[in-house]
Amino acid sequence: MQGIITSIKLFFRVALFKTPPQDLPASESLLAVAVGFAFFVGLLRFAIVGSEYYSFLRILLEVAVPGILVYCLLLYLKKPNRFNQTFAAICGSSAIIYALALPVLPAFFASTEPGQSQLPIFLIVLLDLWSVAVLAYILRHAVSVGIASSISMAVLLVLLTLILIEGISPAKQPAESESSVSTIE
Repeated sequence: MQGIITSIKLFFRVALFKTPPQDLPASESLLAVAVGFAFFVGLLRFAIVGSEYYSFLRILLEVAVPGILVYCLLLYLKKPNRFNQTFAAICGSSAIIYALALPVLPAFFASTEPGQSQLPIFLIVLLDLWSVAVLAYILRHAVSVGIASSISMAVLLVLLTLILIEGISPAKQPAESESSVSTIE
């Protein structure tokens, strides 16, 4: 238990731009904790939002697709030995950020209705921007590039992830109410 708490503290430090990924242990156990933490937060999101928007496959893809893309990037750059630290940092810090979003999610989905506050949308967008900034920070250290290149890579990684996930497991749209459809006889 102490190891998990220590890991979560490390992920917080990464998310706050205080600990670069190379300072994380390159252990498979830390990677397993980070991936498990990210998957657990995805399951919590699934429990809060419901199956009308998310599926179990989608949660699995949200963790696996970035891992595959990051591994391919590191392999291409001949730095595959950095994968454990890099992906642990990505999963752990993302899980921290999206765990902070969990209390806002019900209001976020309700805010699309007329007359609802737009604050939840603003908060989710801020958390998403923070997540991209942390991803850029991790990639900058993992592949030893400048900040502009790392931001570009982070945005591209997020876009590719979203495209691949939507292609494999599209988000379900809420069904329209049958009473809203009128017929003329």
